[in-house]
Amino acid sequence: MAKQQTGSNTNDNSSALEFYRKALNFNVIGRYDPKIKQLLFHTPHASIYKWDFQKDEWTKLEYQGVLAIYLRDISGNEPLLHTDYNTDSQFNSSNRNHHNTMAFETSRSNLSEMSSSSMLNDSMKSQRTDAFSNGNSMTGGSSSSTILTGKDIYNYGLIILNRMNPDNFSMGIAPNSVINKRKVFDVLEDKANPLERMGVEVKDDLVIIKNLKHEVFGIWIHTIADRKNIYELIKYLLESDPKESFA
Repeated sequence: MAKQQTGSNTNDNSSALEFYRKALNFNVIGRYDPKIKQLLFHTPHASIYKWDFQKDEWTKLEYQGVLAIYLRDISGNEPLLHTDYNTDSQFNSSNRNHHNTMAFETSRSNLSEMSSSSMLNDSMKSQRTDAFSNGNSMTGGSSSSTILTGKDIYNYGLIILNRMNPDNFSMGIAPNSVINKRKVFDVLEDKANPLERMGVEVKDDLVIIKNLKHEVFGIWIHTIADRKNIYELIKYLLESDPKESFA
């Protein structure tokens, strides 16, 4: 009986700790993207690589930390909002109100000798970024990031809460059905800011994502099971109609 009670207490403590972690991550992400509605998945350690088309190899970016995927509330049908203050990063570690902003920035760092994937061949036509931010320079003038404008269609978000420096990595996720409808029903918007359907696959220990501007990023995730779960979740989000909530 005592052993059963000890096991029950351990499970209760683990559940309470997991609940606390989810609540903490939700609150932290909310400082950077106030439209967060529901945390869908998180894993304690991930890092980011970007495919360098000129060098034909992976470049490791300066982002490591908790990775989270979450549902966003875009029910208000609002446009992307931009603030007018200046900063060298899209996500500052302070408690400022960043309004409805979400972005990612890229930086040059150490190179990785990981191999490319079949997705890269389809993505080499363009090296534009998929950043939608507060309207400022993403890396103090060193980045060629393009700011997305117009209607907020990003039903989901991916973010890495960076342990290496105050700048976080984030990416808007729009289901393929949303992009298809945008091309048909919002021709002017699509012409002004063309977006392509996203893609995801797993190769060489990376979850590889082709974003809305045909850039390719590789996410290395410490836990193998989480790597598979994140791939399957992103694939489901892209291939399914957008949802307002998850049970």
